[in-house]
Amino acid sequence: MIKGPSEKTDTFMDEERLVSGCRTGDKQCQRLLFKKYKEKVFALISHNLGAYYEKEDIFQQVFVKIFRSLENFQGLSSLDTWVYRITVKVCVDQQRKKYRKRQLKTIDSPDFFENHSVATGGDPYTEHQEKELSQQIYNGLNRLNFEKRMVVTMFEMEGFSLQDIAEILDKPIGTIKSRLFHGRKELANHLRNYIKS
Repeated sequence: MIKGPSEKTDTFMDEERLVSGCRTGDKQCQRLLFKKYKEKVFALISHNLGAYYEKEDIFQQVFVKIFRSLENFQGLSSLDTWVYRITVKVCVDQQRKKYRKRQLKTIDSPDFFENHSVATGGDPYTEHQEKELSQQIYNGLNRLNFEKRMVVTMFEMEGFSLQDIAEILDKPIGTIKSRLFHGRKELANHLRNYIKS
């Protein structure tokens, strides 16, 4: 059944029309694109860069880059892949800038703890244990090099498939599998040492 004008939803628009509308400055299309990707983009930034970075500023940088780059979007990959690839590139640029300044700190992401908390029935001791474990996971992630951390967080926290990650990072799937394997192994070793201590 074809929907009439009054039945059209604000959240659905085919990719071609959405991109075309954004290119011509259509405010509704720009709002729809922003609404479609804002949560995933912010999560990718948060999980890969952490609290040490100005996440809101980086978030704005990503969307400025997206809207400025839409003229160059040729549809060779899906819009999803293209948006996430831009997000990853901005994250990599930010990480390199911080690395050059030799400023290293532990990733701390309170928003992740808040949004991914496990129901504990209000038991303060259990809640403390969950938060401590989450912190140790982030400490372990912080010990990984950036490439491994990116793959682990995208696969384990964001739910991207290996194929999606390979397309977004523009790497062979074998490389992605290797980074995930070694990243998981290093993270497991860190958690094993934490449990023993």
